Amino acid sequence: MIAYLIRRLLAMLPTLLGITFITFMIINLAPGDPVATQFGADQGGKSTDAGGGGAGNQDRMADTIKAKKKLLGMVTEDFAVGVWGASPLPRTADDEYAQASPLDLRERLGDMDGWPRAVAFSEGGSLYAGGSDGVLYVMSAEGEELARMEGHMGSVQALALSPKGDRLVSGDAEGNLRVWSVPEHEQLAAPAALGKAVRDLAFLPDGSAFLSACDDELIRLHQVDSAAEQRRYKDHIAGIYALAVEPDGSAFWSAGYDRKLRRWSVSGELLLADESHGSPINDLAINAAGDRLATASDDRKLRIYDIDGAAGDALAEPLLLEGHYKQATAVAFTADDATLFSGSRDETVRSWDVTTGEQAGQSPEAVGRVRALAVGPGGVVLSAADSWKKVPIYTRYIKWLGRIVTLDFDRSFKDDLPVMDKIAKALPVTLGLNVLTILIIYMISIPLGVFAAVRRGSTFDNVSSLMLFVLYSLPNFWLATLLIMFLSSEQNLNVLPSVGLHADNAENLSYLAWLWDWIKHLILPVIVMTYAGFASLSRYARTSMLETIQEDFIRTARAKGLAESVVVWKHAFRNSLITIVTLLGNLLPRLIGGSVIVEYIFSINGMGKLGFDAILARDYPVIMAITTFSAFLTLLGILVSDILYSVVDPRVSHK
Repeated sequence: MIAYLIRRLLAMLPTLLGITFITFMIINLAPGDPVATQFGADQGGKSTDAGGGGAGNQDRMADTIKAKKKLLGMVTEDFAVGVWGASPLPRTADDEYAQASPLDLRERLGDMDGWPRAVAFSEGGSLYAGGSDGVLYVMSAEGEELARMEGHMGSVQALALSPKGDRLVSGDAEGNLRVWSVPEHEQLAAPAALGKAVRDLAFLPDGSAFLSACDDELIRLHQVDSAAEQRRYKDHIAGIYALAVEPDGSAFWSAGYDRKLRRWSVSGELLLADESHGSPINDLAINAAGDRLATASDDRKLRIYDIDGAAGDALAEPLLLEGHYKQATAVAFTADDATLFSGSRDETVRSWDVTTGEQAGQSPEAVGRVRALAVGPGGVVLSAADSWKKVPIYTRYIKWLGRIVTLDFDRSFKDDLPVMDKIAKALPVTLGLNVLTILIIYMISIPLGVFAAVRRGSTFDNVSSLMLFVLYSLPNFWLATLLIMFLSSEQNLNVLPSVGLHADNAENLSYLAWLWDWIKHLILPVIVMTYAGFASLSRYARTSMLETIQEDFIRTARAKGLAESVVVWKHAFRNSLITIVTLLGNLLPRLIGGSVIVEYIFSINGMGKLGFDAILARDYPVIMAITTFSAFLTLLGILVSDILYSVVDPRVSHK
């Protein structure tokens, strides 16, 4: 017997693996994004509210969705710099830009420990990336890591290379500035923190000084090697997000959260004060010729201004570039001034024709929330973004299978509770309800079937068969509704409760009162769950018993003069149990699945209602847990049935 059990258990493993794999694949290949749908976003993960007023909520929603997907093993962080180049890609016929040259993600460079937040090129082709982990990464054009420069206390949000390429300045979210020598990568200066986050840095064309923009509403001019402050520029009334220096070095531009666009002379004079933007300005870029200025704003628009000799209170009407569906966060001109690149919180990088304002290309896939762009020789574009990458399904399945061994089914999409905690609450309810129901069904159905078989063709046999099949034909939801209407409605009898298994104040009742309250709540659901089972099980018992009582050994027992009760129950009934035992194999999974309709109608928080709610909410971790348990218990039930065969029939042996 032991050898047989071991063989059967080993044979169950491939079947169980196959069931879990098919379930996992069906769920993961289902259309739509269950996590995004749960948080009110469409299938692409985009918020269903594209209005500008909800931008902050959209960002929080997107962050929550990504965090949830990471928790579930669906995605993982992609700590790398994107390298882009304009090249034709095949697009679908219904693509709006099918005839254009969309951006092609050439490769992702770097093996960083945090997301890139700022990027810069050196004349020698080296790539500098400031990470969210506070480290400056130096990489070759092929992505080989050349050096790591440490010294920042927070996320590195701003980088600037001197025109000669011999100095690099960096700023972080804690307000710290650092000056580095290039290519030695040695720290030259680390002045006292400015107090609030450094948002942008820009060198003057002669390389003698650099500018810093900070959340403390100040622009500062610093000496290069010491980072000593030389001058302050004050007119903004909120954090300053972006700087852009004109090629001749005579003036620079600033913008930020206060929606103000300002032009300054390096000497400190405010030359222009434009306040036509209706939303915070996140980035600025000036073309190589110095006659055009591009802005990226929270209103999702890009603007290109003609800034030749700009002065006064306002700029002329800009060329509007529209296409992003979330805040525009970064802009950069190509060296030939013909193309403008942009990045956004909508996780796309796009290219635009500067003359017409038409969109010329778009990244085929979401690349993460774009933080910064930098354009290098040959039209190559670098993007720093909070990027994510999908985890392959086979990897997710292997990890998920490993967690099953420890009964770790992750957390529910619906309420973020551990799946096993939800099952632990629902399982005892369903077990108790179904065990009671099964006992009642077997205690009534088997004697009915036996008596009907012994009295075949009698009035009892005919009447019982008719009544049972009438009951079997009644839909359980219909009967449940009638019972509630007549026995639980104030317009009728109102003698039995129909919601849950306990009254609201059950915890305050004495034990006997609590027990009586529980029994009253059980009556209606137990009736609905049992009546249909009488017909099927009694028919199986009757049919099996009829076959047995016609056997020779039954005639022999009667010929010996044994009492009819002994013949029926000791000889005939035991030998007819094979069919009944076979049906026992379906009991274990039923104990888990419960009665979905009954539990839902009577608001019983058991496994059936839990599974039904999970399907409606596309709560895949719960669905997969219930499916896995049911598959295991189905196989276990079949094994139990096989073992019981040898108990009820000694002729059956397991070797």
